[in-house]
Amino acid sequence: MEKTAQKELLHRSTLVHVDGHSYRAILFASCLDPLFTDVGCESVFQQRAYHAVLESAPPGKMTFWYVRLEKEGRLLGILSFQIKDFNPGDSLKNQINGNIVRAARYKAASLINLSVLCLGNTLVTGDYGFCFQPGVSNRLQTELMMGTIDWMLTLPDFKKIGLVFVKDFYHDIFEDIPNSPHCQKYHQIDTQPNMIMEINSKWGNLEGYLSSLKSKYRVRAKKALEVADHLERIELNADEIEAIEDHLHQLYLKVVEDVGFNLFILSKGYFTRLKRAMGDQFRLWVYKDRGEVISFFTVFEDGDILDAHFLGYDPEVNHQYKLYLNMLLTMIDMAASNGFRQLQLSRTATEIKSSVGAEGVKMWAYMRHPRKSFNWLIPKAYNFFKPDLDWVPRSPFTEA
Repeated sequence: MEKTAQKELLHRSTLVHVDGHSYRAILFASCLDPLFTDVGCESVFQQRAYHAVLESAPPGKMTFWYVRLEKEGRLLGILSFQIKDFNPGDSLKNQINGNIVRAARYKAASLINLSVLCLGNTLVTGDYGFCFQPGVSNRLQTELMMGTIDWMLTLPDFKKIGLVFVKDFYHDIFEDIPNSPHCQKYHQIDTQPNMIMEINSKWGNLEGYLSSLKSKYRVRAKKALEVADHLERIELNADEIEAIEDHLHQLYLKVVEDVGFNLFILSKGYFTRLKRAMGDQFRLWVYKDRGEVISFFTVFEDGDILDAHFLGYDPEVNHQYKLYLNMLLTMIDMAASNGFRQLQLSRTATEIKSSVGAEGVKMWAYMRHPRKSFNWLIPKAYNFFKPDLDWVPRSPFTEA
């Protein structure tokens, strides 16, 4: 009986009405459900194989939901949701650094516990929370997404949601519906930009890239390469990753502890599961010093885009061997040598990414409280708790 009730819940549906037309939204809880499809989804981050890994090795206290959108039985799109228990204090504790104001902010944040419903993927930067079929206008996409969220919030499984987070769009999704009631519910928030490097096809490899830099940036890069010249860089297969997964996880945690703000902690086994499921689409390299693994980085090959994923290192060793800069240079070499159009470096560490040639691309994100009586507090609370987003863009390339 419980299984039957659960099955009925997982396939609950409603009609979303837009401009006199009716669209069906069907809710389900796993990408393994036949309702899920990645037909027409170009990015690896929208596809079943990737979502299946997340479901099998989720970050702590994270669950997943999906919605299939149809019109008269015809597929229009798939929406991907994550629910995450979130304590802002856990994410802000590394920012105190003896600052009284930050300490007070951390103390206040530690008192808050929220269940956050996110349309999008908190593990990556990009517009991967939805996949619509060709011909569905941006305006209709927004209406369907917002109407679906309104419906979900009426269901028992989402009664405890304390915050709705809609993330990572390359344009303001509400600009086409300025008079919609949805515009009154959602607050646009500032986020760090997506750091993206366009790969010049003339570079060909790292040497070509280095020759395009201004002198001081080229000298800096070469010094970093020299200080790490004795290190071994080795790509690992799935069995090799699994054999040292605990060590990789510890190196990853050292980076997390050094970052000012984070929403989640990856689970152990995540990298092994990714490699087994994704094959050559997901790649992991380690750096060794006298046989000891001291750092690693991962990338996804996503069509003509090389997408930097998670990495790990000991901050003290990083300083000694300029590991982070060396990993960035290795990724640039990989992108240039293998004909990738773009290298996506995501958020965080914006200045060093800018210093190697990545540019900050603005991403739109929005928040709302499910209850109107509390929604007005969202911008004030976010501005109080948000991390420092200031950074100085660099211009490392010579004039064309």
